[in-house]
Amino acid sequence: MNRKFLNTLVAMGVLAALWGALALYDWRKSHAKPKTESKSEEKVLSLDSNHIQSFTLKPRSGDPVSCRREGGTWTIIEPRKLPADQSGVSAFLSSLTGAAVDRVVEERPSNLKDFGLDPPGVTVEVATDAKPQQFKLLLGDETPTGDGVYAQLGGNSRVVTLATYLKSSLQKNLFDLRDKRAVTLDVDRLQRIEVEAKGKHWTLAKNPEGVWDLVLPPPVRADRFGVDGILSQLRSASMQAVAAEEKKNASKYGFDLPTLAVKLTAPTGSQKLVLGKKDGERYDAMNSALDPIFTLNADFLTQFQKDPADLRDKDIFAFSSFEVKRVEVETPKGRRVFEQQKDKWKQTVPSAKDENSEKMDNLLNSLRELRATSFPKGRDLASFGLTKPAYKFQVQFGEKNQTEVAEAAKVGEHVYARRSNDPLPCELSKTALDSVEKALGEL
Repeated sequence: MNRKFLNTLVAMGVLAALWGALALYDWRKSHAKPKTESKSEEKVLSLDSNHIQSFTLKPRSGDPVSCRREGGTWTIIEPRKLPADQSGVSAFLSSLTGAAVDRVVEERPSNLKDFGLDPPGVTVEVATDAKPQQFKLLLGDETPTGDGVYAQLGGNSRVVTLATYLKSSLQKNLFDLRDKRAVTLDVDRLQRIEVEAKGKHWTLAKNPEGVWDLVLPPPVRADRFGVDGILSQLRSASMQAVAAEEKKNASKYGFDLPTLAVKLTAPTGSQKLVLGKKDGERYDAMNSALDPIFTLNADFLTQFQKDPADLRDKDIFAFSSFEVKRVEVETPKGRRVFEQQKDKWKQTVPSAKDENSEKMDNLLNSLRELRATSFPKGRDLASFGLTKPAYKFQVQFGEKNQTEVAEAAKVGEHVYARRSNDPLPCELSKTALDSVEKALGEL
């Protein structure tokens, strides 16, 4: 047989063998059962947090803190009975029941002091309505590399490590777990806010339509964004520290000459929040419905240091242009009415004709942009030209056919206006009506 041919046959045989081996390997790999972890994750406490009925935190130094579930609400019972921060307790319990062992350091440690476990940094004792009914966790020092914290759990003698973040998540003191809200009324249900701040005094009241008015008196519409800022500040106001658990020596904290006093009224009751003297970057404060004297951040005061004019709504109209169905305009040149019919704008008075949608948008935008620049003193509408105003605008909009009406007049170099439901006038820029007249002229 030709030697060259023989070598070719041998090479082909080797290739065929390799191909067969590879094919067999692929087949076995595709049919092989997936490997399972040889060791499952070990939870610190394999229990849903809903089963935990009480817990106690015993720090290395300081008083123990105990919390108990009472009718679905967490309450601090030691060292004194206090309302608990419900979200703070929930976060604590989630950290506890979600924690897992990283690694076992020693099965039978000879000296627990080496791990900061004699005595421990904090001991967590838990009572449940399931198994285990009692549980204990000891937290020690951080590991030398800072990637874990030493611990003992469930009465087991071994030392393990847990994730580092658990040290701060589980080492809580009384202040961490107490309800730190400076205002405990439901801010979203407030009906009245009365403010006194260093010579400034104003009141906000919610009218029967659920809209906030500024009570000067008389009541005028309040600026929605300004009110939202005040409500947000009240909603988020949180104690930064507790200066005293009881209200004693009020003058020591400056409450005899308060920086700010805010009375809040809701259907469920009222509270008065008072700021005393400034203490660094914070103010001493107290709430008539709460026992302690506490501190608040200095920026809490900012929202309440407003002049009444700052809280008045400066927009003449509040409608959204795309919701408008009808516009009625009276000017020195006459009365015109525009209506939207089958998604098309038509003038109906003084004569019927189709109108350009873009030009109608210009008119609506010019009305929507009318805005107060100041609020002159006085209630005599005649002096502002508003007993017989030369301009009157009426806009109907929305699914409920809401109507907004405003009047305006030119007096010398000034332009004054008021909404029909606002007894006090405001001043517009002297060119405010020019864009309205221009838009009307283009229609």
